[in-house]
Amino acid sequence: MKLNFSAKQLTTIIVIFPLVTLLLYGGMSYIFFSYTQKKDIELELTNYKQSLLAIEKEKLIGEVNSLTQLIDYYDSISSNKIKNDVKMIVNVASNTANNIYKKYHNVKYEHNIKAMILNALDEIHFEEDIGYHFLMDLKGNALIHNDEKIEGTNILNIQDTNGKFIVKEFNKVIENEGEGFVNYYWHLKHEDNKTTHYNIAYIKKLECYDWYLGAGEYLKFANKLTRKNIIKYIQSKSQSKNGYFFLFDADEKIIFHPHKTVDINLKTFKSKGFHSDDKYLYYTNYIPKRDWYLVAARSLSDIRSRIKEKKITSSIKREDDMNINFYLLGFTWFLSLLLSLYLSSIVRKRLESYEGQINQNKEKLIFQSKQALIGELFSMIAHQWRQPINKIASIIALLRFDLENDNVDKKEIDKSCEEIENSIEFMSETIDDFRTFYKPTTKTKMVNLKALIGRSVLFLKSTIVKNDIKVVQDLEDITFELYRNEFLQVMLNLVKNAVDAIGSQGVIVIRLYKRTDGKIIISIENSGKCIDEKLISKIFDPYFTTKEDSMGLGLYMTKMIIEKHMNGKISVKALKDGTIFTIEL
Repeated sequence: MKLNFSAKQLTTIIVIFPLVTLLLYGGMSYIFFSYTQKKDIELELTNYKQSLLAIEKEKLIGEVNSLTQLIDYYDSISSNKIKNDVKMIVNVASNTANNIYKKYHNVKYEHNIKAMILNALDEIHFEEDIGYHFLMDLKGNALIHNDEKIEGTNILNIQDTNGKFIVKEFNKVIENEGEGFVNYYWHLKHEDNKTTHYNIAYIKKLECYDWYLGAGEYLKFANKLTRKNIIKYIQSKSQSKNGYFFLFDADEKIIFHPHKTVDINLKTFKSKGFHSDDKYLYYTNYIPKRDWYLVAARSLSDIRSRIKEKKITSSIKREDDMNINFYLLGFTWFLSLLLSLYLSSIVRKRLESYEGQINQNKEKLIFQSKQALIGELFSMIAHQWRQPINKIASIIALLRFDLENDNVDKKEIDKSCEEIENSIEFMSETIDDFRTFYKPTTKTKMVNLKALIGRSVLFLKSTIVKNDIKVVQDLEDITFELYRNEFLQVMLNLVKNAVDAIGSQGVIVIRLYKRTDGKIIISIENSGKCIDEKLISKIFDPYFTTKEDSMGLGLYMTKMIIEKHMNGKISVKALKDGTIFTIEL
């Protein structure tokens, strides 16, 4: 596709194109930077939020760990009390059993002594039943136990919830030390077997028989003062506006909560780690000795307000950056406008000057081309005149002979004069055609293409006949608006080019027809020498020729006239035997 621009149009494009490009670039840049900055702010706020949450999480973990250590400290105090209690019960029971054995082992049967020991031990109890005692043999048989389901059975392989073999651990202590403490998890008598609690037991081997005594107490039943002190301390830590602590046990019963009404699902907090809702960030820690869950809650309102402030600050900075970019774009656009106007004025002046030179050169080329063609036409006209001149000369010679011999016939004279007049008329028509072709035309008009093509063949008739060339004209009767003489020049160039390509003895086929799409097609096919494929791309170049006596302007001017003045196209194609030029109007 070929684009033709005038100097004015081209300079307008020079002005508009960079401005439009800059505007498009600025607009796309604005959209791109707006999108990227928005994403950057979102990412920055996300990272900022994560950093704030990370800080809060570290604080929660530290506070919960501190409270857990405090509870462990209170529990250690309770554990010492429990150890003293269970050890005292075991020592009392052990002394009772050993004294009975010492007193009666020589006077009573063994089974009677054992029965007496069992009855005596069965009467020993903890104060307020906060603990229990038991009697086992080394084979794992439970001789006395507070759980009726266990008493009288072998529980050697029994395990607690952590997989510890409790009785085997008892036996190990008895065999190695003779007495000692064993810690394990066990369920309360009145509870189901699924719920277990931290338990501290003390065992001691009896001097009589392969028996050992044991007593256990649950940390759950440690003195109430310890619990009260723990709750009081947690309560003091829950006075902050930004958060609080609360405690609940494995049965999901709240031990302490600073709020009177609590609407939370405690099951959510039974897993260790972080939890959150719309208002708070939580951290849960499990305290196995007490079977408690300690939860620290931190308000998210402070984080939200800080993120909001950060967002406002980032948005203001983003707007400032965008405004700076916008001002820079406007300033650049204004400078580009001034520079484009300055450059376009320079380019326009040079283009106008260049166009003037091109038009002058074009007129010179057309003139040179026409002059070259006219020079060739002179010889053709001279050749065409030779026959009628010879004819006139012979008629005059015959008339003079008849006059000398006084053999003049009026009818013969009239006939001869008519022949002379016809010959002179033919010569006059030839001069008129030549003069019309030589005279430049400034306006287009409707012409008969068939007649003009026939006229171009007639101009070259003498050369065609001389070279024994046959011209076949397959022409439809078509009219078209164009410059008459320029079209005639085109046809003369193409027909003459076909004659030159053939040399002698050949055929030229000229076709004129209208296609179904409305376009007019003119083709000139010759049976001459085939054009080299390498030369086809150069055939329409100015001053390109393969002839010694040619300027190389004929086909160049033909192409220029067809494309510039007729808004058409011309193409050439090499055939097996010859060449065909095709014009499309």
